[in-house]
Amino acid sequence: MFPLGLPKNGCVGLVAPARACGHEMLDQALAALEARGYRALVHPAFHLRHGVLAGDDRQRADALMSYFLDPQIDAVLCTRGGAGALMLLDLLDYEALRLHPKPFVGSSDVTALLIALYQKAGFVTFHGPLATQFAATDESRRAQDVLFSLIRREDPVRSFSLAPAYAERPGDARGVLIGGNLSLLASLIGTAYDFSTQDTILFFEDVDEPLYKIERMLTHLRLAGKFKGVRAVLVGQMVGILDEKPAHERLGHDVYGQDFRSLVLKHVPPSIPLAFDVPCGHGDFLTTFPIGAVVDVALRENACRLEVVS
Repeated sequence: MFPLGLPKNGCVGLVAPARACGHEMLDQALAALEARGYRALVHPAFHLRHGVLAGDDRQRADALMSYFLDPQIDAVLCTRGGAGALMLLDLLDYEALRLHPKPFVGSSDVTALLIALYQKAGFVTFHGPLATQFAATDESRRAQDVLFSLIRREDPVRSFSLAPAYAERPGDARGVLIGGNLSLLASLIGTAYDFSTQDTILFFEDVDEPLYKIERMLTHLRLAGKFKGVRAVLVGQMVGILDEKPAHERLGHDVYGQDFRSLVLKHVPPSIPLAFDVPCGHGDFLTTFPIGAVVDVALRENACRLEVVS
């Protein structure tokens, strides 16, 4: 089900379920929310630190739970990803969350929470901009426009272009939208928070990963049967993908010698419609995707679109 949307002049609660977020980035997000007429509350646990994380696992889980249960909070926005969200999955009360569904927005490492809440609490979650991405740029403002048009309570917009995506294998498909960061999707396989891809539109993206790890993760998905039953695949903007191991790793290796596109074509069955460069990753513009919603995708050589059906 879709959670009740964000009302006009509603309250957005900011939480840090993963890495800690700097005050300058937080101030940008607060200013952007207030400029759109929303009230913003920052959870007190935002100031906690546990290594690079915003508090220990229990503190971060409790902060997230408290904002879902707080009646004055209308939507929950994650401040940043990085690492740490996966460790919260077995610390959340999903039955309580099921009774208090709200728009929950995040991406990157927060993929783990987006999938878990959809799977265990039964409501649509939103793969969209983090608070750290609320910069004062045209692309960031456009991403915010898409986000708030989709999660607002009154007359939400649920049909939009996927430009600059291009159809490698054109086609039309309908299915449940599922996906997120490729590294986190691979990490969920075999756990209690594993996801079904039967009759789905699968999307994935990643950042700062060498090609040999990308192929390892694509192979993991294929061997786990995650491309069976998929009706279309949307490949996000893969940022900072390296042809070799990062410079800080041991020397004495060769470049991988294959490009990213060829790896995807190798592992995604040829019968599945496929698009590349979909704006759902770490690029300049991030379209918000409702995980768990039924969507139609039209992948054309000259244009790609997505429409939320229910």
